[in-house]
Amino acid sequence: MESPDLLENGNIPQQRKFPCCQVAFCTLIFVLIMISALVSIVFCLLHHKQTPESCWAHGSFKEPSTSNFQGAMSWEWNLQHCDGFVQKDHDQYLIIEQSGNYFIYAQVNRKQNMNESFTVMLYKEPSIPLNKVVGSNIGGGKGTLNFGRPFFLQKGDKLYCQGNFNLDYIVSGNQTYWGLYKI
Repeated sequence: MESPDLLENGNIPQQRKFPCCQVAFCTLIFVLIMISALVSIVFCLLHHKQTPESCWAHGSFKEPSTSNFQGAMSWEWNLQHCDGFVQKDHDQYLIIEQSGNYFIYAQVNRKQNMNESFTVMLYKEPSIPLNKVVGSNIGGGKGTLNFGRPFFLQKGDKLYCQGNFNLDYIVSGNQTYWGLYKI
C-alpha cells in the first residue's frame, strides 16, 4: 500500500523563506520608529523651557523711627523672581501685576502685654479685609500671631498689613514678617 502524496513529508518541518519584500518592510518599520524617536528627542530639547522660579516677596518689619500708633506697617522687602508678578510700592504695599493664585503668609511677634486683643489684618485697597488674626493680649509678656492661606488676586490689587497696636510693641526684623509667593 502506497502512502498518499500529502503525507509523504508531513512529519518533517519545512524551512520557511522570507521573501525579500518582507525583510525590506520590517527594516523600513524599524528605521521609521528610530527616526520618530530621534525627532521627538530633538523637538523636546529645542523647545524645552526651564520652569521659571516662583515669585516670592518677603517683607521683614522695619522698626519705626518714632513712636508710631496703629497704622500700616513698614517692611524691608526682598522680591525674588517677581518681575511681571508683584512689585513693592514704598515700604508698605505690594502690588499684584499678574492675576492668579498667591499664597500669603504672616507672622507678628509682640514684645509685651497689651491692654486689648492683639490683632493683625491683611487688606486689599481700598480697605477691603482679606484676613484677620486675633491673638491674646497677655501671656508671658510675649505673643505670636501667624497665618498662611491661598488667595486669588487680580492684577492691580494693592496689599498691606495693619495692626491694632502701637508699633513699638512689635519685634522687628526676622521675627515679624509677611509675604507671598505665586502658586
